[in-house]
Amino acid sequence: MLSFIKKNHQLVFYIGWCVLNLIQAGFTELFDDEAYYWVYTQFPDWGYFDHPPMVALLIKAGYAIFHNELGVRFFIVLLNTATIFITQQLLAKKDPYLFYAIVCSIAIVQIGGIIAVPDIPLLFFVALYFWIYKRFLEYMNLWWTLLLGISVALMMYSKYHGVLIVLATLASNPKLFTRYQTYLVTLIALLAFTPHLYWQYTHGFPSVQFHLFERVAPSYHTKYTIEYLVGQVAMAGPLMGWLLMKSALDYKPQEALERALKFTLITFYGFFLLSSFRGRVEANWTVPAFIALIVLSHQFLVKQFAWQTWLYKSLPITLGLILLARIYMLPVVPRASWIRKDEFHNNKDWVNEIRDRAQGLPVVFIGTYQKASKYWFYSQRPALSMNNIEYRRNNYNYWPIEDSLIGRRVMVVGNYDGLTQLERFEKSANLASHVYTPYYSFSRVNIKCENKPVLVNKQLSVSGTIVSPANYLSHYQQAPYDTVAILLAFENENDKVLTFPSGLCLRDLKEVVQPFTLQTSAPLPQGKYTFRFAIGSCIANSPSMNSTGTKLTCE
Repeated sequence: MLSFIKKNHQLVFYIGWCVLNLIQAGFTELFDDEAYYWVYTQFPDWGYFDHPPMVALLIKAGYAIFHNELGVRFFIVLLNTATIFITQQLLAKKDPYLFYAIVCSIAIVQIGGIIAVPDIPLLFFVALYFWIYKRFLEYMNLWWTLLLGISVALMMYSKYHGVLIVLATLASNPKLFTRYQTYLVTLIALLAFTPHLYWQYTHGFPSVQFHLFERVAPSYHTKYTIEYLVGQVAMAGPLMGWLLMKSALDYKPQEALERALKFTLITFYGFFLLSSFRGRVEANWTVPAFIALIVLSHQFLVKQFAWQTWLYKSLPITLGLILLARIYMLPVVPRASWIRKDEFHNNKDWVNEIRDRAQGLPVVFIGTYQKASKYWFYSQRPALSMNNIEYRRNNYNYWPIEDSLIGRRVMVVGNYDGLTQLERFEKSANLASHVYTPYYSFSRVNIKCENKPVLVNKQLSVSGTIVSPANYLSHYQQAPYDTVAILLAFENENDKVLTFPSGLCLRDLKEVVQPFTLQTSAPLPQGKYTFRFAIGSCIANSPSMNSTGTKLTCE
């Protein structure tokens, strides 16, 4: 057996890696965002509010084979395994056992390899991009030019972070600007990516608004930068992350591919370090740099035998920690009370409790696309996330789920302190429900400011357009919807929201696209605010969020 493993170590490693992750994928309940991306598949499109469509395509293909968690993750696991294999092919000097040790030391590459999120297809296409780029540099013929352009588009179809890979590559090799093939690659990538760009255009570029403006924190906190720095070391490995990062940064590239990888590593870590000064940075946003981290740290450590010893000696402890995490993720293991946010335990329990109480009624969740999505997946019954001013916009503001609920009897589920008439749940103690008849909210209405709102002497001046779904216009003239107010919502630096009537009601809206101009009172204390429009709903003190945020100062 040992001789067989030694002779076929690569085959054993990749089969073992894939099979272990398939088992884990099939027996672990969905994370919050995975359920949300599964809902993407119910509305196939060229784009979504948060992300491009690649993750939805992979989930849809897998779910067509297996109608469970394994189906959601099936192609994700296959791509994760393929990513490791392609990354190994990028090594100029090859020490397979050192490569296995590096990969197995990065916990997120193992456990994260089962999670159906856009980072996994992006990581695969980043690895594929660099593999093709290496051959593009060698041959520069039409075939490799075409493949490189397609790989760029596929990165962008996975996650917008792919553009940083391209920019880092160009910065690492200025000679590319003198070759016509570079511009042909750009043209091919743009043509392939055009359907998504057109989707963005027809929807008012919601992803641009969200990622560049709506995710900006009201004020800077040093904890954002500290969390980012600590998170990056932890992401690179629970024990040896610091060593891998130092090795990769210390390595001096010997060829154009390695220079592109080094520039990619520095670009991602530097870009998101700067981003931490404008808001919280999610640790996983630097995942595309992992290809560079693995390759460059390997190239450095291959001659650093003392450092290799540290890596090998720490590996059993790392694998032991990862094994404990894998076991805990299984539903047979009780949820640990000390873990603040546990997304993969007891989902079926609270979903069944809500479904049983609803007794066939449609269910609306207040301000949580995660709960709405998980309820939909595990109950196989559509649900709506009504995104109020305490939350943020997402794709539930675009999907036509709300349309069929207006005027019906609906059970609304929200935080225990957020509903005025409460029926608390036992298996999700922080949630409560109330039945509303008739239900109404208008979160699909999009109010766009065409100029920057001006707040002077507590008077707000703003103009823009109000875009309504065509089938909503008939509602606006009927009771009780005709008296529903369009509100001004101001969020201060402490996340407290103050609302004031704008003077507009839904009955004033007669066109699908209707211009407006407002000059109205906004009696605010002095301070900095994020301004948005909101529209009242049947839920007291819970109007929907209907616009992007704009920074204002009240003096």
